[in-house]
Amino acid sequence: MKKPLSLFLLFSFLLSCKSPIETVDDFELEAPEPTFYITTMTHMEGDFKDDEIEALFNKHVEDMTWAMDLFDEYGAKLTFESEQPFAKACSKWGVNILKEVVERGHGVGTHADFGAGKKAMSMDEFIAAFEENKKLVDDLVGAENNKGVSGGTGPTDWVLASAAAGFDFRDGITGFGYLSMDESERPEGWTDEYIRDITYHDPIPVDFEERIYSLLLKDATDLEEDEDGIMVIMGGDIGELASLAEGRKECFPDCEFNSEDVAAYQASLDEALSLWDHERVARINIHIPAKLLTEQYEDTLRELLETIQAYVDRGEVEWATQLESYEGYKEYN
Repeated sequence: MKKPLSLFLLFSFLLSCKSPIETVDDFELEAPEPTFYITTMTHMEGDFKDDEIEALFNKHVEDMTWAMDLFDEYGAKLTFESEQPFAKACSKWGVNILKEVVERGHGVGTHADFGAGKKAMSMDEFIAAFEENKKLVDDLVGAENNKGVSGGTGPTDWVLASAAAGFDFRDGITGFGYLSMDESERPEGWTDEYIRDITYHDPIPVDFEERIYSLLLKDATDLEEDEDGIMVIMGGDIGELASLAEGRKECFPDCEFNSEDVAAYQASLDEALSLWDHERVARINIHIPAKLLTEQYEDTLRELLETIQAYVDRGEVEWATQLESYEGYKEYN
């Protein structure tokens, strides 16, 4: 019996094919490109008295809630990093605002106001101090949401100590970080005295093109990438927001936050984007002190957020928490 003509034609077509029918596996999916992140850090400092003064704590909670509402309007991200007093206050006064921060899609981390004293801490003391601060924040938000720490640099190896305490990354590295390094590994003239008197809060590395990238370190003896590193040092720091126009050394502690600072921020962002190697994850990190996250500065904060929004809309940058930017870095490294 003869086969139907349609089946014969189909069979002939299949035989004439030069290669098997392609499947999804035959195509190489294009990986996403590395991202340029915009991040913030706000430190709930060690000299805050929130655990002693309930009214002060309530004011901070009110300001943090207001700031999150404002940043949410722009799809922007805040990261609050807590030293002991504020973390203790969350438990003492029964208001876990740090957990709410995470639940709202913003970030939480640990702050460390120790380590830079002229008398170097022992490694055991240093690790214990990091562990104590970390546990207080872990208990509020979970260790999975508290992987980064700012501060806590000085003459004792701050990479080894913070890694031993369980942190995965560090942000906000300043001149104090050079104190653990031989002077040959520092910028010329950065003696211990010069750092403690002048550049202790300047963002490092000094070279801006180098600073916009994160790096992996095995210890705090230099700022050179280590293949066997144990701690990611997040890059992109440009200093305290209100001091960008004047320079912190010229105005601290009474730097005025105004449109000139927004313009200075934009200039730094433009420079960073012009330097950016698109094969690497990069970022700009803004230090926003808690005193600036208040309704008093709403107009200037909106000006900043609207300035950044233009870059977001063009697809040039992306908002992230500190933890999200770390995870983005890890994706490509």
